[in-house]
Amino acid sequence: MKKNGKAKFCFVALLLLAFNSQAQSGFSEHRLESAGQTRTYRVYLPESHQREAVPLVFSFHGSGGVPQNQVDTSHFDILAERHGFVAVFPAGAFTNTVTARSWNANREAGVDDVQLVRDIIEDVAGYVNIDRSRIYVSGMSGGGRISSRLACELSDILAAAAPVAGLQYPDGCLLKRPVPIITFHGMADAVNQYLVSEKSRPYWRMGVETALDKWRQANGCSLINTADRLSQHVMFYSWTDCDDGADIHFYQIDNGGHTWPGSDIDDTVPALGVGNQDIDASELIWAFFSKHRLR
Repeated sequence: MKKNGKAKFCFVALLLLAFNSQAQSGFSEHRLESAGQTRTYRVYLPESHQREAVPLVFSFHGSGGVPQNQVDTSHFDILAERHGFVAVFPAGAFTNTVTARSWNANREAGVDDVQLVRDIIEDVAGYVNIDRSRIYVSGMSGGGRISSRLACELSDILAAAAPVAGLQYPDGCLLKRPVPIITFHGMADAVNQYLVSEKSRPYWRMGVETALDKWRQANGCSLINTADRLSQHVMFYSWTDCDDGADIHFYQIDNGGHTWPGSDIDDTVPALGVGNQDIDASELIWAFFSKHRLR
């Protein structure tokens, strides 16, 4: 009995040593095989991380972008350091009807980004102690669209989702459990239009309000919502009587373009339209995530 106890102690000690030796704080680059393809991602591990289980937050770049674009837009590395979570920035590899380095958000043939997320979770779990009840996804534009798909297909794994300028409701979505959603969209978005039209890009299949209503129904929320004007240009809507606490928060920017609210780089790309500094989407996303765990 003593030998077995000693062996178990040694195994646990070696396991903790492995975590400590492999987990380097700050940014690191990673490569893995997923669904027959070599994929890459960046990860940010906060200095504060020791051995305790920590939340994991995915942040997906927009179509045509790279992980560093999303780092610069969301500053989730700064939030990860401040709040003690691990931030993952995957690299897109899907070519849609407009650009490459995108995400397979509409269940088309080819790149399997759902499997990629499953594989990244396990890859990160090899060197970080992940809190499996606190895994979240977020993203901008195409990254918002893939976040929408992941919220559907990985509803038994993800605790909440935060699509920015890209909320959709996947065709044929059947949730295994309701998923809390926080989302942001500008009414003057010329890329992923607030109201879908014949001019919309092929991948943009529904307007924002249609997608919101589908998520409302899927999460078992009633039609009743609260509406608050936060500033001259920002309205906040929330549905909070949903099944299993899967509330929905929506920030509507009436003059907003295809931007990430609060980002300090949005105004440097005039073609994307007007940015908004009245709210900080990244801070609001983390505040929302921090209230939700997988049940």
